Amino acid sequence: MGKREELEAALAKAEAELARAVVGRGGVAADVVEADTNIEKARTHCRHACAALAESNRERSTQSSEPQVADVETPSGEQSRARKSIQELVSSFSAQALDAPDWRLLARRSVMLLALVLAYFQYYFLDVQLQVVRLPTITVLLFS
Repeated sequence: MGKREELEAALAKAEAELARAVVGRGGVAADVVEADTNIEKARTHCRHACAALAESNRERSTQSSEPQVADVETPSGEQSRARKSIQELVSSFSAQALDAPDWRLLARRSVMLLALVLAYFQYYFLDVQLQVVRLPTITVLLFS
């Protein structure tokens, strides 16, 4: 196995790791911060693998007299299918995450906002009542 094949295998492995991290993020009981950290680590591995593959391709094209663009764009059949299916999986999960937020999180945020608004109205009501009580009063004795 050559250096290029090893780099392509490392990239496919990193993409699979990213897909697993994205799937793990979708769990209901998952810790959001830990899941986001795992996703960022997987993205970093993908970036490094992609950069190493691009560097290898650049070295290969400078060594060769004619550029091999077709080789760069189309990796071996099985790896390209696996990479394509992983990319479709990742894009479908990220689209679902953007389209339909977790209803529990949405409900919690709505209740928190409602509680904040009600607390402000209570404060405002008490403040107005205290100002009314502190107003100077005039007592007029009609029948003395």
